[in-house]
Amino acid sequence: MSPSAPGPTPEPDAEADGEQDVATVADGLAALTAALDALLTAETWRCTDDEVRAAVVDLERQASRLDAVRLRLLSTAEERRVGRAAGAPSTADWLVGATTTRAEHARRRVDLAVALDTDLTPTRTALAQGDLTGDHAGVIRTALLRLHPDVDPATRADAQAFLVEQARRLDPRQLARVGRHLTARLDPGADDDLARTEARQESQRQVRCTQTDDGAWLLSGVLDPVGGATLMAALEPLSAPRPASDGTPDTRSHARRLADALLTVADAHLAGRTGSSSSRPRLLVTVPLATLLDPAAPGAAPGHLPGGHPVSGETAGLLACDAQLVPVLTTAEGQPLDVGRSVYAWPEAIRTAIRLRDQTCTFGSCTRPAEWCHVHHITEYSRGGSTSERNGTCLCGHHHRLVHRQGWRGELRGTQVVWHPPDRGEPHVPPPPWRERVDRVVDAWRRRATRSEEEDGHAPGHAA
Repeated sequence: MSPSAPGPTPEPDAEADGEQDVATVADGLAALTAALDALLTAETWRCTDDEVRAAVVDLERQASRLDAVRLRLLSTAEERRVGRAAGAPSTADWLVGATTTRAEHARRRVDLAVALDTDLTPTRTALAQGDLTGDHAGVIRTALLRLHPDVDPATRADAQAFLVEQARRLDPRQLARVGRHLTARLDPGADDDLARTEARQESQRQVRCTQTDDGAWLLSGVLDPVGGATLMAALEPLSAPRPASDGTPDTRSHARRLADALLTVADAHLAGRTGSSSSRPRLLVTVPLATLLDPAAPGAAPGHLPGGHPVSGETAGLLACDAQLVPVLTTAEGQPLDVGRSVYAWPEAIRTAIRLRDQTCTFGSCTRPAEWCHVHHITEYSRGGSTSERNGTCLCGHHHRLVHRQGWRGELRGTQVVWHPPDRGEPHVPPPPWRERVDRVVDAWRRRATRSEEEDGHAPGHAA
């Protein structure tokens, strides 16, 4: 019998804090084991494609709910010190021995379990509902731990609610980027702290090259955020997949392509081909004008490296002095970034603006970096589309071919591209922009800080 598509996931009982319709945990585990046995022996080949898609998505959701149960029981184990009773030094050590969990993961899981049972109730509820994963919960905990101690409880609650909302739309890596941005905005002394961190990280730069017995070289090291972003700005354009002349796909792994790109840069330097500033790789840093004017203002938005890592106003100023300045809103001559119907090929200034806006391929959840992508006319040039920032978007080679072959239609909404399928089905809508929601959290924090200042006569900032 063909299994039917999974139905909606039942919401947990808020008053019972996740209690199920079973008398004990043992009964629940027995029911879970029986259900898993049934799924493991199910004839998946009988499923239609739609049923397979629905089942995969629902199983991921149920896995998150199961993780909520695991963490709740792990918190109980920590509270009762069951590990020590079994002869282990800690609950984490007991977990490693009892389940072969990685040691580096065990302590984090115990800490997360305890946090979910104390001050991360909204995150725990969303995990129990399957709206986010355990990885998301860990990112939220890390972001809240980074908040400055002076941030008031109401703002902490706003921050958690915001991150839980974003976790329903973003993967953990993307959520971590949003969390870094939020914590930087909610620290009155964030710019000074960030500058000190950058100085420390820069002093700890190191690269080791060790030759093995068989002649191969092992590379390892640590770079600060600016140094790493600078290196990747040089390597990423050179590491894009290169299909053969007959269209055969590039079979090299990303790691292999990066290694080849590193050797290309070294060969070019040794051959004396690195002196031209016109060919020098550019590090694009997004810096709000208000931040350059007053980087120490409470809640000032930090500058960002490619990938979203925040940089201090000091570092942004230094990069602005020494970097190749790339016009984003106008060309070098001050002309608008729109050459209309005058040319087909994308001028470099417009291409740069589109890549800076899109960051990655805009089709679905594709995360291939913009440096690897083609710039596509949203409205085809042959149908009257202009060569302008508003009519261009980044597409990787695979999705560029897909769009042209199948007839997908793009639409720019604000700063995000929505792709409509040719069969008029559901469009691929990207997650809504999160920066305006960060502004709301920061604005509420500022209002509370202003009221506090009026009450006690102290300006918002680090504790004296």
